[in-house]
Amino acid sequence: MNDFVSFDDMYDRIVAAVEHSGPMPDAVDRLYLVRDLSGRVRLSVSDRLEGDPACRDALQRLARALHEGLGAHGYAPDRAVLFVDDALLKALEPAPEVRRGVYLADRLLTGRGWWSVGQDAGRRDGARRCTLFSVKGGVGRSTTAAVLAWHLARKSERVLVVDLDLESPGLSSAMLEHAARPRFGVTDWFVEDLVGQGDQVVERMLASPRWAQDSPGDVGVAPAHGRAPGDYLAKLGRVYRNRPAPWDVRLRGLLQRLEAKFEPTVVLLESRSGLHDVAAAAVTDVDAHVLLFAVDSTSTWADHEILFRHWKTRLLATSIRDRLSIVSALTPELDTERYLQGFREKSWNLFRDGLYGDVEPSGNGGEPYSFDVDEEDAPHDPLPIHWTRGLAAGASLQDLEAATVAQAYGTFLRRFDGLVMDDDGDRR
Repeated sequence: MNDFVSFDDMYDRIVAAVEHSGPMPDAVDRLYLVRDLSGRVRLSVSDRLEGDPACRDALQRLARALHEGLGAHGYAPDRAVLFVDDALLKALEPAPEVRRGVYLADRLLTGRGWWSVGQDAGRRDGARRCTLFSVKGGVGRSTTAAVLAWHLARKSERVLVVDLDLESPGLSSAMLEHAARPRFGVTDWFVEDLVGQGDQVVERMLASPRWAQDSPGDVGVAPAHGRAPGDYLAKLGRVYRNRPAPWDVRLRGLLQRLEAKFEPTVVLLESRSGLHDVAAAAVTDVDAHVLLFAVDSTSTWADHEILFRHWKTRLLATSIRDRLSIVSALTPELDTERYLQGFREKSWNLFRDGLYGDVEPSGNGGEPYSFDVDEEDAPHDPLPIHWTRGLAAGASLQDLEAATVAQAYGTFLRRFDGLVMDDDGDRR
């Protein structure tokens, strides 16, 4: 046994142990290798097999191989096998398959939301959802949410804007005059929902910006907090409680209630930045097209690589890929074309290594392929937002001017309409 096996060494050693220990009996149709909160691996299998000698022998062989290969991350063979109820095994899904019928499941304190890509079965038909997300903050998501709402309202859409950046609230104060802000916000709903009062809050958590009154459409804003934040930090400390249901389920419930009240045609979700579970829910679990904000910097691409590698390893590439459109945020005024070409090449490298390589064409037949680097409207092809003084950070969004918006967002809005509004993001 090696003296030191790091967490990053584990996956290859797990695969080797599974291969070395030989096949499982046919009765073992699903075997879970469960990596616990300490990073140590046990075997979990249905308790229906506990009395089967052949199964017990095969499981012990694998337990010994894992113990020898994983060092401190393995359990002694006599403690490594757990026979559990089938319902508990079901709760470990989804998990990536190590070998046919053998799955690696992780027990996590945080980050679980990035491990699956789901649908929202309870959402309203016809309302398109769009999440504005970035790994790093300060890239103009709030400004873009306001501009998109303004643009879509001018096209006669009914736009619901939901501020989910609860740790850095500001969208509502930027869009709404103080007197126009609603009594409650998203944080209030999550707190009051814990005691059965969520429906009363929904009735008093929407307001409309002044400029929407002159548009053929309509805009409703659900802010992070209401007109008077109250004891905001105390409320924030209770927002993410996974009771009476997991947080992503509660979020979907809130969106369904807001949509039932406002009846939007488009829903814009400003997500929290970073790799927190809260951001994951808005990206993976609400059936939304995701605008992925980025700037051309070494740290930005490195951070995105972590997320893309995770999606690839967990076999989620085909589920998440077509939901994404990358945004070149804060595109500089000078040497713009060269900047965008460099951005596009690095974006393509990111997608090629993480999410491309097995893209299935639409329709019947054909071979899998990858997008070319210069292919327009591919997920890696940047939607540019040009930096402009008129919409710089901190600018008021309570009054938007068409000329300023056109200068910064003209190409972005045209591409957004084509990708998200016209064909619902179907690139093939």
